[in-house]
Amino acid sequence: MAFRFATLALALAVAAPAIAQTQTKPKPASPEADRTTVEADAIEGVSDLEVTARGNAEIQRDDLSIFGDTLRYNREFGRAEGEGGVRLQRGADRFFGPRLHYNTLDDTGEFESPQYLLQRDRTARGGADRLEFLGPGRYRLTNASYTTCQPGQEDWRVEAKELELDFEEEIGSATSPRLRFFDTTILASPYATFPLGGRRKSGLLAPYYAQTSSRGFEFGIPYYWNIAPEYDATFTPVYMAKRGAQLKNEFRYLDRHYRGELKYEYLPDDKEFGTTRQGVSYQHVHSFAYSINANIDYNRVSDDRYFTDLATSVRQLSVGNLPQDAYINKGGTWGRAAPYSVQARVQTFQTLQDPLAPIVPPYHRLPQLNFNAGYNDLGGVVDANLPAEYVRFTHTTLVEGSRSLATPTIAAPFLAPGWFATPKIGQRSASYSLERVAPGQDQGPQVTIPWASLDSGLVFERNSGLLGPGSTQTLEPRLFYVYVPYVNQDQIPIFDTALADFNYAQIFTENRFVGGDRFGDANQLTLALTSRFLQADGQEGLRATIAQRYYFEPERVGLTPTSPLRTSTDSDVLASIGGRVGRRWAYDATAQINRHEQRPEKFSIAARYTPEVAKVLNASYRYNRIDPLRQIDISGQWPVAAGWYAVGRYNYSFLDQRLLEGLAGFEYNAGCWVFRAVGVRVQAATNVSTTAFVFQLEFNGIGAIGTDEAVERLKRAVPGYSVTNPADSQLAPPSARPQLPFGQVY
Repeated sequence: MAFRFATLALALAVAAPAIAQTQTKPKPASPEADRTTVEADAIEGVSDLEVTARGNAEIQRDDLSIFGDTLRYNREFGRAEGEGGVRLQRGADRFFGPRLHYNTLDDTGEFESPQYLLQRDRTARGGADRLEFLGPGRYRLTNASYTTCQPGQEDWRVEAKELELDFEEEIGSATSPRLRFFDTTILASPYATFPLGGRRKSGLLAPYYAQTSSRGFEFGIPYYWNIAPEYDATFTPVYMAKRGAQLKNEFRYLDRHYRGELKYEYLPDDKEFGTTRQGVSYQHVHSFAYSINANIDYNRVSDDRYFTDLATSVRQLSVGNLPQDAYINKGGTWGRAAPYSVQARVQTFQTLQDPLAPIVPPYHRLPQLNFNAGYNDLGGVVDANLPAEYVRFTHTTLVEGSRSLATPTIAAPFLAPGWFATPKIGQRSASYSLERVAPGQDQGPQVTIPWASLDSGLVFERNSGLLGPGSTQTLEPRLFYVYVPYVNQDQIPIFDTALADFNYAQIFTENRFVGGDRFGDANQLTLALTSRFLQADGQEGLRATIAQRYYFEPERVGLTPTSPLRTSTDSDVLASIGGRVGRRWAYDATAQINRHEQRPEKFSIAARYTPEVAKVLNASYRYNRIDPLRQIDISGQWPVAAGWYAVGRYNYSFLDQRLLEGLAGFEYNAGCWVFRAVGVRVQAATNVSTTAFVFQLEFNGIGAIGTDEAVERLKRAVPGYSVTNPADSQLAPPSARPQLPFGQVY
């Protein structure tokens, strides 16, 4: 009858059947010296020297386990051998084969004709003619294959004459590697190195392809240079059928105190444009001692049509003014209750003109100096604040000059459960020194404007069953009064000021203008009423607000002397409703209604439905009668069949009768590889549209062919979009998660 014997720490607790040469019983070794266990149906040999285990044999040492029909183990040299179907498991990695030679003391040895399973960030498997163990976490495989596909699928695999994996250094190398997709070789190289895990490594990255109406067929091969742990660079030679050869460069650096990124693109001879074209973008953030911070944001291109011809992203295409900005600031407190901040800044712009829709370039700030100091809880009642600013504005054609501005304020907030009231007084003092003014215009105008406001409100609560047990309803009336006397400001130029948009946030501010050149006269009261329905977990399931402003005097200060002025005694009505229904639905609707003409001036409606990862639908409609606008925007990502996901966006202007941005594509997730294809059409400039087709074929665990631009476009165009093959499988869509781990297949 079969039975099992075990030795703990290489001291067999029970002697094997006696061998003729054995005269004395061996002395057990110390368990502290060797923690190896041998188990089998039958064990023969000398416990202190060498044993042979037969039938369901197992050798176990720390996280190493060796299983087989027949195993031999030499205690002195730590040598283990197996025949007749052997399985070795080290941590989560598993190896299977007919014959094994292994040294348990230094983790070296070899496996004949093994199959392997590596369960790390992603589960991978494969086979080889021979596998050498080179130490902890180091393997060399001869005539090897590698894939992350599940058993029985193997849509793709990497084949190599020799494959070396070093998980300690997180570096892999392959001799004569070939990437085979459905038994067709799509990439091959005499030699390749690649990172294992998250560690970076120099080398060629996967090539990318694209097809656009402005650039034609586009092909690039990035080279990544891992200069140092805190520095790296990527060089990408690009060929565009319509434009020619271009070089794109990216340099990044990171330190405990600073970080930055430099991008430079150079096109020596644009075949269509007829000249050299280049673009540069540099961002740097620096933290110094004593709470001093600095920031640089510099952007410049060679010509006005650079983004229109050489890019298809709406974010870039809609840029009219490229910032060239640098500032340094310091913040801190004097004592316990006196915060302060100081900032020095220079800011210029490069204006990219559309000939069919020209714009006025903004003023440059050379320089801008800001100071702000405050004192909280002065005398236990008052909060004082003193913001001050000096700016010199320059322009090529308009009035230039400098502005000094100070706006001290004193507020006395009173807060209690269920109510609040904050009276505030302030004064705005501005002085100018102007150049290039019209004849007879004052070169040094000054203005001082005092003002006062009172912000107050109540908060009522009651239990409500509308959103289920434990939900709460609030009722929050709010009153905001402002008084600003009239002061003539017609002689003051407009450097950086505009009329603020009329919205819920703006009606609770003292000034109807944004910027430092105008402060509107006011004698007005704003009334608002908000009600919220809070679920038991505190989530806002429903929020409804209505607000209106009442004027006690006509308006007299305009943005310019010819600007139309308000004469009505009350404003349009602002109304909004929004919130969430469970965790799937989110909605929001806002409207500005002209009460006298009984019509909406502006309104927007938006909704989002997200039942799970990779399922999202967005829809919105915007209308504006004042600045004519009528747009619909629909986008989404949704599974349409097993592994297939449709993605798209439709942004259309009814007034212009044209598509602003259209996107259509799909994503196919086969489990171990994903294919994405996207077609995009955007309005690049007036009467200029650009079409682009991009795709990406991603092999889980090794990289992608194509361009990451496919994913970037989808994330930007479809709010809530999710890749279906994230590195963390728990973030994948439920339908894309593996039903069983690979380990249960064997």
